[in-house]
Amino acid sequence: MGNVAISVDHLTKRYSLGLQARHDTLRDRVAAALSWWKQGRSDNGGKGKEFCALTDVSFDVKPGEVFGIIGHNGAGKSTLLKILSRITAPTSGIADIYGRVGSLLEVGTGFHPELTGRENIYLNGSILGMRRAEITAKLEEIIDFAGVEEFIDTPVKRYSSGMYVRLAFSVAAHFEPDILIVDEVLAVGDAGFQQKCLGKMRQASRGGRTVLVVSHNLPIIENLCQRALFLSQGRVALTGPARDVVHAYAGMTADLARSALDARTDRQGKGQVIATAIEVLDRHRDPASSAICGRETIVRWHYRCLPDRIIRRCRVELSLHARIGDPYETAYFLMSTDLVSPLPLDLSGEGYIDFRVPEWPLSGGQYYVMSYVESDKEVQDWVHGASLLSVVDGDFYGTGKSYPPNWRGKSVLIKYDWTQTAREAVQSFL
Repeated sequence: MGNVAISVDHLTKRYSLGLQARHDTLRDRVAAALSWWKQGRSDNGGKGKEFCALTDVSFDVKPGEVFGIIGHNGAGKSTLLKILSRITAPTSGIADIYGRVGSLLEVGTGFHPELTGRENIYLNGSILGMRRAEITAKLEEIIDFAGVEEFIDTPVKRYSSGMYVRLAFSVAAHFEPDILIVDEVLAVGDAGFQQKCLGKMRQASRGGRTVLVVSHNLPIIENLCQRALFLSQGRVALTGPARDVVHAYAGMTADLARSALDARTDRQGKGQVIATAIEVLDRHRDPASSAICGRETIVRWHYRCLPDRIIRRCRVELSLHARIGDPYETAYFLMSTDLVSPLPLDLSGEGYIDFRVPEWPLSGGQYYVMSYVESDKEVQDWVHGASLLSVVDGDFYGTGKSYPPNWRGKSVLIKYDWTQTAREAVQSFL
């Protein structure tokens, strides 16, 4: 099948919830059998409740194509990539891969933490079937691209997440697999490295290799990919030209932003504490339908924790965006509890946090709020397009004017002044 690099046909993946997935010892197997007997030998063989992560997914990817996969958190994107990378097996259906695969999935996958960066490069190359001489020939190029020269002989368990991702991507890309699979982990890298990665993926495509990329960053999908797949609740919602798929996804996410936040299922994190609502208040802390440019505004973030739990050392972040799906490049501004106060934040029960902005700096329009909360640097709840926030124009400068004549578009307004210094003209006599 020379005209197909990836062929997925009626792929389904189900998981059993609440039970141990594997029984590796005799004791485990006996305990599982006794548990099944006590539960009344149910019809499903003691498998418990099932969750369907993917249902009847079908699509093809051509050789040399950059193919994007988008969808809300929990849509099944990572499950699909794990099946394609042969990390997990499907329940039913077929996922055929034609060629050698290089995968960059979640941070921590593919490297041995006790080995150094250099040793992990050789290990990964050996797994891909490369000879030591071939790996050595590419070694310096891999290290230089990742920018970890100083730490290449340090065990990777001491790497930051950014260093880890840079080296992992460099290894995956420079060993020139026929198919490169890249998950959202590129978000960990800085903007400069992201651009290097995008360039490398374009170069791979021009060289006839296939690239499969998952990202919440819609401009990347729109500009990098020829075609895309939109997954929704484990099913294919749309497949087609990347621009069309991105617009369909953005439209659905905009509808979600208007729905009740506590009922949203497209969220990521451990879920010990979740955002339940976001509202706008005026300076008297009365509910307001919109923020007014230039006036004091409170953004109230409501939360709910698991019963009888104290979630310690938390960080809550809200950021405002012009569009859904571009969380890393076009945030107009963000508010994070740790940036303005050194005090530890512990959350329990239900409550809210008020973010007070003395003079609201955004021009009139509709903005999407991204909600994020973590504890001990672990994601607890992350929702893109958690709320739609309306802003109306006000007299930010006190002059009755906020924009030059014929200005179009949104902007961040700042307080400033200006002065003029005139220089006398120098007359030249010849």
